[in-house]
Amino acid sequence: MARTSGVNCLVSGLVGVTSIATEGPRAAPILLALAVSWCGLGVYMIAAAPVLSRRLYLMMHLSGLTSIALFCTAAGGHTVALSGIFLQLLLVTPAFIVLPHRVARRTTVLNALYIAYLGIVVGEIDPALVINAELVLIAIAISAAWVQSVASNSEIDHLTGLSNQRRLSRELDARPGTRGSSRIDAIAVVDIDRFKVINDDFGYAAGDHALELVSSALRTCLPRQYLLSRSGGDEFTVLCTSGSIAELSAAVDCVRAELPSDLTISVGVAGRQGTESARTTLGRADRALYESKNLGRNRTTVHD
Repeated sequence: MARTSGVNCLVSGLVGVTSIATEGPRAAPILLALAVSWCGLGVYMIAAAPVLSRRLYLMMHLSGLTSIALFCTAAGGHTVALSGIFLQLLLVTPAFIVLPHRVARRTTVLNALYIAYLGIVVGEIDPALVINAELVLIAIAISAAWVQSVASNSEIDHLTGLSNQRRLSRELDARPGTRGSSRIDAIAVVDIDRFKVINDDFGYAAGDHALELVSSALRTCLPRQYLLSRSGGDEFTVLCTSGSIAELSAAVDCVRAELPSDLTISVGVAGRQGTESARTTLGRADRALYESKNLGRNRTTVHD
């Protein structure tokens, strides 16, 4: 994904450079430097970027806006400006769906300014048509936010409010390595001891209450940057994206202290080794969890 987006960014930069070259002396040198920088960003994304982060996605989007604006400035006229506006409205729809709300809001403002520039400055189009295009942009942004909200709700465990197995799988696949924004330093797998006995002896309501107590303790004790999920019936998985295995183990011990004396947990912790995949690290954490169970439960085992 990062390499494909890098190609798009590189092409956008080349379009910008070509547009400025054909525009002549009216093109400011700073615009040429900006277009060249898009080429450099594209080369970086193709050669070195491990994943397409939010920041790189926004930069790629901005490079596309710049190249189209420069091309329209070079060509001039109503038709070219209208084509640029239509093309941007067409391309921005899937972009808004995948962008988080905070970035999508910034991108909406960016695109609104861009459409105003093409319509009023470049094409000298009737203001009513420009306003109509702005309203269409806002409608697209609102619709995409609704679609994203529905999709995100499908990745939430409704009992605990934590991420579910689907979100966990997506995070593991999106962070296959351990470099840059894809880093996972350590993983912990948390399991409630004798959960079946709780359900059998006291009923499913007691089991649900135990799950809520553990999830609440996880939120209280673990840093916000950790990714928490209910990955099974009575199992929770913690992805440590910034920190050491010692810090994760200490935080999990804090979780144990927060729980009532009659509710215990077994934990397996594994730190990433070299450049192993996140799923490999998760597998070692699972083995450490089973070792905690075999050693008598209510303990944390670290897989070396």
